[in-house]
Amino acid sequence: MKVLEIPGQTTGEALFSISVFAMSLAATALFGYYLVTEPTRLTEVWEWTRSLNILVQGVIWLLFLPWMLALWFWTMPLSLPIRLVLVIGTLGFTTWLVFPWKA
Repeated sequence: MKVLEIPGQTTGEALFSISVFAMSLAATALFGYYLVTEPTRLTEVWEWTRSLNILVQGVIWLLFLPWMLALWFWTMPLSLPIRLVLVIGTLGFTTWLVFPWKA
């Protein structure tokens, strides 16, 4: 099986699906890296995003919805295990959702 062979998709569609998956995986890996190494950086990103104009915030939320949800969960005043489950669950579900080779 070739990498670009995804059942029910043309080569162009498969290329788009794979590129979206790769970008999603990179964003999730970066989020995970900061979650492990510098969790305060995630709070800074959240605060910076909240300081922007509401229209810009809306665009950011639309473009980066799963990661913004994960940031929101991370900054909530909940216990650490609950926040971790919410963050990992959100990003794990997103990764599964954009996985191009699922049957």
